[in-house]
This record gives sequence, C-alpha cells and structure tokens, in this order.
Amino acid sequence: MVQSLEFLSSRFPLVAVSNGNADIKCIGIDAYFRASISAQQFGVGKPDPRIFHAAAGAAEVQPSQVLHVGDDAALDVLGALNCGMQTVWVNRSEQLWAHSAMPHKTVTTLTELCDLFPN
Repeated sequence: MVQSLEFLSSRFPLVAVSNGNADIKCIGIDAYFRASISAQQFGVGKPDPRIFHAAAGAAEVQPSQVLHVGDDAALDVLGALNCGMQTVWVNRSEQLWAHSAMPHKTVTTLTELCDLFPN
C-alpha cells in the first residue's frame, strides 16, 4: 500500500475521505495526503455531495478534475458520480456491479490503480 501511495502522491494531490473514524496520521500515512476529511468531523458523510465538494476544495480542483477512488459502490462510486467526479471502484472481492451508473474504471488493488497511470 505504501508504494502505491508514494506513486500516486508524487503525481496527484491526495485527499482521504472517510465515513468512519480513520486517522491517517495515527496509521502513519498522512505524509501522502494533502488533507483528510472524516464524516465525524465534517458533519456529513458519503454519499452527501458536500463531503465530496470539500475534498475537491482541499485539493484545489473542480469536482470534474477529481478521480475518486473507493471500495463502496453506493457511498463512494455513486456519490462521486453524482458530484460530477470521475471514479474508480476498488472491488477486492469480485462483487457484481448492481447499479445503472458505472464507475469509469474498476480495479482489485491499489497496485492495479497505479498501473492505470504510465510512468
């Protein structure tokens, strides 16, 4: 995971968005992120558009310039799509997609996500 975060953060401003109580500083990966937004601190969680817009603002880009990567089809992918973001679904357990709107890409690992971006 760390190699993937190193690769991605060297190319893009990363923002962590969590509905849980994930603390990226506590787990030692905060150096790779420009910002971290938790639903508990922000007051709303995914799929509320406000948390996605806050993430875009933290990265200083428009929502259409964001590639939201997440593992929850409804909360992450559909939430981000509804905000006009590009999406990657991290489908680690080969679940079937059950929604009409589709993610832009599907990967099974962060390494596979990195492979989408040539060196």
